[in-house]
Amino acid sequence: MCWVLLILLFWMGLVASSYMIFYYESANGPHLEILRARGSLAMLLLRGFMWSLYSQLMLVLVAATALHRGVWRPARGTADRTPIVFVHGLYHNRTSWYLYLRWFRKWGWQYLKAMSVRGKFSSIRAYEKMLAAEVEQVLAETGSTAVDLVGHSMGGLVIRSYLTSNSGRAKVRRVVTLGCPHAGSKLAVFGLGRAATEMVPGSEFLENLNQTVQVPEGGNLYAVYTVLDNMIVPNESARLMGRGVTSLETRAVNHVGLLFCRHTARLVRQCLESPP
Repeated sequence: MCWVLLILLFWMGLVASSYMIFYYESANGPHLEILRARGSLAMLLLRGFMWSLYSQLMLVLVAATALHRGVWRPARGTADRTPIVFVHGLYHNRTSWYLYLRWFRKWGWQYLKAMSVRGKFSSIRAYEKMLAAEVEQVLAETGSTAVDLVGHSMGGLVIRSYLTSNSGRAKVRRVVTLGCPHAGSKLAVFGLGRAATEMVPGSEFLENLNQTVQVPEGGNLYAVYTVLDNMIVPNESARLMGRGVTSLETRAVNHVGLLFCRHTARLVRQCLESPP
């Protein structure tokens, strides 16, 4: 019991530390005024802290679904709606999309694929190749001409890297990123592996990626962000500008909470269903 308490206290300390860094960065930039415009600053930070505890607990709970392969097996055959491929963030796996798969199945999607990248300390370019293989498999299994891609955090960068290929842009209809560090995050310096290094602001990878923002051919890219994102520092990095790009603010939740917030999932649905 003592070990459980120590782990819980350590966990809460990490969450509190992330919001201390988040507040410090906000106070030394324009984001503090954005937060104050949303209401009481103290209540917002408390909300973010509680969402962090909840979402981390949910990550632990949904991880158990990996034991049930049927949950993750996409439906076979032709899809009436454009298939969706979900791409997780750094150090996560496909189980983080458990609630999204449940919600989107209820909303009428037949083919949903949550992929898990291999090699937790590899590069985003390596993950891009894995995504390319997944897209080809989905197109072959469904007979569709294009897919929709939804990426959380680093997953959004994997998708954007995939779009830099002309053949990739032609095979994607819509893209939605959730809490993606489009311009990097200062907290990435604490990460391990090549992907974390590539997400440090000013990295060669990000400089090349952001020279020209690529979007799907004939489609749109939606960058969904939250003003309480405690992992994207500065917060403005989760927004993206460019032709065919729309940045949308969702409910005030934390970074991981984007995966477990039904309001955010509805916003993703609206992005995928909106006219071109």
